[in-house]
Amino acid sequence: TPFVDSKGNFGKVFSRDMSYAASRYTEAKLDPICAELFGDIDKDTVDFVDNYDNTLKEPSLLPAAFPSVLVNANTGIAVGMASSICSFNLEEVCRTTIGLLKDPDFDILSTLLAPDFIGGAQIIYDRQVIENIYRTGRGSIRMRGRYTYDKYANCIDILSIPQTTTCEAIIEKVIDLVKQGKIREISDIRDETGIDGLKITIDLKRQTNPDKLMQKLYKMTPLEDSFSCNFNVLIAGTPKVLGVRELLNEWSAFRMECVKRRTYFDLHKKQDRLHLLRGLEKILLDIDKAIRIIRHTEEESLVVPNLMEGFDIDEIQAEYVAEIKLRHLNREYILKHTADIQQLEKDIAELEGILGSNKKIKAIIIKELENIIKKYGQPRKSMIIYADTIEEEDIEEEVPDYPVNLFFTREGYFKKITPLSLRMG
Repeated sequence: TPFVDSKGNFGKVFSRDMSYAASRYTEAKLDPICAELFGDIDKDTVDFVDNYDNTLKEPSLLPAAFPSVLVNANTGIAVGMASSICSFNLEEVCRTTIGLLKDPDFDILSTLLAPDFIGGAQIIYDRQVIENIYRTGRGSIRMRGRYTYDKYANCIDILSIPQTTTCEAIIEKVIDLVKQGKIREISDIRDETGIDGLKITIDLKRQTNPDKLMQKLYKMTPLEDSFSCNFNVLIAGTPKVLGVRELLNEWSAFRMECVKRRTYFDLHKKQDRLHLLRGLEKILLDIDKAIRIIRHTEEESLVVPNLMEGFDIDEIQAEYVAEIKLRHLNREYILKHTADIQQLEKDIAELEGILGSNKKIKAIIIKELENIIKKYGQPRKSMIIYADTIEEEDIEEEVPDYPVNLFFTREGYFKKITPLSLRMG
């Protein structure tokens, strides 16, 4: 799931050639899904810390409404540690999280089938390998490129390649194998990647079986490769290697805390608003008395204390009342704010109920995840093929078949001579 919507030439994704257009010919903006990363950040959902030079504040974490750590691939090396997290399908991750929120013993393999790489490719599915990665956070996933055969042009079109390689690496390896004579079925290979996507075209010689050739290429080139997983993440500032279930449980706990803090923020705002309106309500019940107090006050600084004493309200309420314009002291204004008091009381009771129930907080998170699935869910890009369905043939060195004459010399050696050489001799 991309977070940046780019326009223009930013270079090829699966290429060492990262030549790109000048910045004046390109533009980029955040994708709409980023609103789910930053949502409610202004409601005290996360802590803010000093930035690198202590001039600004920045969030220690983003209050992401979905487990973004698993949705986008993340690979990096730090001092004494490394992390390599493969990407998963957004919809599958959200459905798995919903399942775990409802049942801690939920079978995550039933919804989170396998990683889903942005470049597509095919994942060679081995249930034991996937289970081990999900449990330990470590392992290796085999994947291979996807191809089609054009019968009329007698060529193979490779339409996706593993995440770990590039077009140049594959083409260079194929050319090297052709030069060594290990592959003789190829007449030409070229990179036709363009706006429509990745495409490597291989022209075949006559009578070539494309499927058998691809089996060779899978074994002898980076067209089949492995992605090493190491789910090393920071938990409260401490690096830990976690499995998928543990990662999702950690995110769920973090998100529950975000929702609680957001609810506290909304609750305090509504309580403050209700406090002001209750003070206003006392004034509105006897507007003439309020006007009389203000008119008989000699100094402006004494208006607030006199209102506090006359209506038994605190300073905050009195300040709020004193700022009201005279034109607002009408029946419509009074009825509207009286209705607001009733609605605020209902909202406060509802928010207090949410804070007192983890079940309600989980229901809110589940609803948010379901909305994200509806808005941003997309089909898988990486196809799944099962390891036991792949026919792997032993690659044998092809020996040219031609007639020869064998001679046994006096010295005890066999000598091979072609008929043509024998006639010429």
